[in-house]
Amino acid sequence: MKKILMVISVLMFSITSFAQVGKTTWSGHFNYMIDSPNNAGIGANVGYEFMNNVRGVAQFDYFFKKSGVSAWNVGVNAEYLFRIPSSPVIIYPLAGLNVLGWSGESSDSKLGLNIGAGIEVPLNSSLGFKAEYNYKTQYDGLSTLSLGLVFPF
Repeated sequence: MKKILMVISVLMFSITSFAQVGKTTWSGHFNYMIDSPNNAGIGANVGYEFMNNVRGVAQFDYFFKKSGVSAWNVGVNAEYLFRIPSSPVIIYPLAGLNVLGWSGESSDSKLGLNIGAGIEVPLNSSLGFKAEYNYKTQYDGLSTLSLGLVFPF
């Protein structure tokens, strides 16, 4: 176990670090829920880098009504940002809590975990592209793919 922690520490310190603390990002995205009949949706999130390479994110997603049922998701995640040396690209794993719910003839919601990964590619200084995968633990597990635009401040 100590060797694994040492390797992870060395890898983390070998990634180039930039002083980005205090940086805020807003993003809007389209969602596709792979394991659900309510599979298309939209969402938005706001992130704040409160430590070097660590960003907290609040997220809301809405999945369009299909067969009289719609779905929604509210979550908070922590992302560890790996900035690739000599490149503006950022990759990140994420983990957090979320509440996923269904609305229709009957309604239900459950608290669960959110685990995933993403990539951000800056297009210019005020706009970027984002792709993200999330696995939600509720309802025997649901996977979501998101594509969107990022607006850094």
